[in-house]
Amino acid sequence: MPTQTEVEQALLRALLKHGGVIKEFGSGQEIVDEIANEFGLNERQRSAFLETIYRKENRVKKSLLWHRLLFRAADALARNNLVTRPTQTLELTKQREWLLTEKGFDNALKLCKIPTERKEFLPTKSFEVQKIVKKLTETRRPEDYDPFDKNKKVTKTTRESALRNRGFRQAVIEAYNCKCAVCGLKINSPDSLSWEVEAAHIVPHRFKGRDDIFNGIALCRIHHWAFDVGWFTLLDDYKIQTSPQLSQLPTDFGSVEGYDFLRTFANKGKEASLPFSREIRPHQNAVRWHRQNIFHQ
Repeated sequence: MPTQTEVEQALLRALLKHGGVIKEFGSGQEIVDEIANEFGLNERQRSAFLETIYRKENRVKKSLLWHRLLFRAADALARNNLVTRPTQTLELTKQREWLLTEKGFDNALKLCKIPTERKEFLPTKSFEVQKIVKKLTETRRPEDYDPFDKNKKVTKTTRESALRNRGFRQAVIEAYNCKCAVCGLKINSPDSLSWEVEAAHIVPHRFKGRDDIFNGIALCRIHHWAFDVGWFTLLDDYKIQTSPQLSQLPTDFGSVEGYDFLRTFANKGKEASLPFSREIRPHQNAVRWHRQNIFHQ
């Protein structure tokens, strides 16, 4: 059997692979077998159990040794503030899961030999970021929304601003189920460490657009670029409107193997695919500003 330290490191690597969260180690959980496979445990090692005799109650309790080792390793990580326990995570996300902390995230990156510079771009959840996500998604939708943060300043990145940026991105991408609101593309990298979809600001950063759910929309990289430069916009009812200037483009522009990533939406009245809850959809004030200031009529 592996040592507890080895299992702790395996758990951190698994947490990074699974987006920062893993389920409890109950019977039938895939993570239990996944880490066992990593250590090459045989069936006897996986099914061995420990008997504990409760003399006063005159009963015997049996517990699987492998599950017990996993739990002890996770518990040690929690004591060192590298993960949160399922009871603590439940209060935040309503899911009983082991969840990375920022400290645990940093340790997992080091174990996997991933540069810390990539942290800003990974969709990995952490307890600190999920607190920001919870605040963003549970903020009451204002009737008269101001999409501008007049106090926003262009300064060097701090830990707090980096957390806010990741919180915004995580909140938007989760709200759209990791899919582009325009074309529906949903795909992650082979190592499961990143998603193709991006969290786009409707009122951009350069105009001091807010980092909140009402000023965000999930878009694939191509449609994110096209939205930012004004090739298409959204109407107040969230239908996609393409620029009339598309007609001036050569026919081979904007086409990938016969699929035209913009003209296919022209004059069809297609509505963007948005979150089911209207409370977290883009605010009309933000999309109206985009139509008037970024979109090319």
